[in-house]
Order: sequence, then structure tokens, then C-alpha cells
Amino acid sequence: MSEIHLNRRGINTIEVPEKVEVAPGSEVLLRIINHGSPLHITLASANSSPYTGFFHENLYVGEIEEFPIPIRESAYPGVFDVEVIAGYGARKATFRVVVREPAGPETGPVAVSPPAPAPATTPRPPATVLAPVGAALILYALWLAYRIDLLNAAAFAALLLGVILTWLRQRS
Repeated sequence: MSEIHLNRRGINTIEVPEKVEVAPGSEVLLRIINHGSPLHITLASANSSPYTGFFHENLYVGEIEEFPIPIRESAYPGVFDVEVIAGYGARKATFRVVVREPAGPETGPVAVSPPAPAPATTPRPPATVLAPVGAALILYALWLAYRIDLLNAAAFAALLLGVILTWLRQRS
């Protein structure tokens, strides 16, 4: 567990660890301790996508909050940064998360080539997303054929519905 101290040395001050080490399949558990008035902070990471699904979180911290950042089991060794932002951007502190290779049993020196990275597969979108896109394509084709403006507007609305459904699916 890594501790982050807020308001200990003054208003909106942030104290973070220099670095945190984790293994794939574990989590970075942040214990956020507020020594002053309740406040909102932002946790953000722009370079964490190979290691975790965490990207951005706004937290209200009264006294003590715990926030886990799960690390993917398939994560390769590497580093990413987590920013802690307080005071509506007035104060910012960054710490590094180091993802280490999991410790294996020591059996002696064995020459093993590193495993090849798994091929990245893109998950198929669900039918709730594909249906509006398919409808939009059909409506747009009809608009091209008949030039009825209502068909063009309906195609746009169907595409917008597909975007909204995709966004809602990503949030859950």
C-alpha cells in the first residue's frame, strides 16, 4: 500500500512516494490521507494503457480514501506515471509505477527465451453498436439514391446513436 498525503504541509500540498513497484496481476493500492479540509483531487495517467485500464479518476477525499489501480496479468515489465492534481490544477505531484516481472521459483539458471508477445486482438463490438451503424449505412445509401434530406438526417442520427452506445459501453 502506498500513501499519498494531502494538506499536510499547507493548503493543497501533495506528498507522493517516489516510485511504487508492482507485479502483473496485482494492484497499486493508494491510501490517500487528507490532513486538512475535504477536497477534490484528480488521479490521472496518460501512459498507463499497456499496464492497466486506469486512465483518470476524480475523487472526493474527506479524511482517508483508498483507491486501487489494477495491473493487467498480461502486462510486460515497464513503467508509467500517475499524477495527483489538487487545487483545480494549481498543485500537481507525479510518482512512477514500476511493473516488474513476477518473481518465480528459484530453481537455478535455466536459459529460456522470453515469450513472444500475444497478438493484439480487437474485440468485436456488440450488436447494440453494430445495428445503428448498419442502419446508418442503409439510410445513407438510400439518401444517395433518392436525395431525400430526411434520410440523410436519419443516417446521421443513427450514427450518433452508435457513438453514444459505444461510449456508454466503454464507461461500464
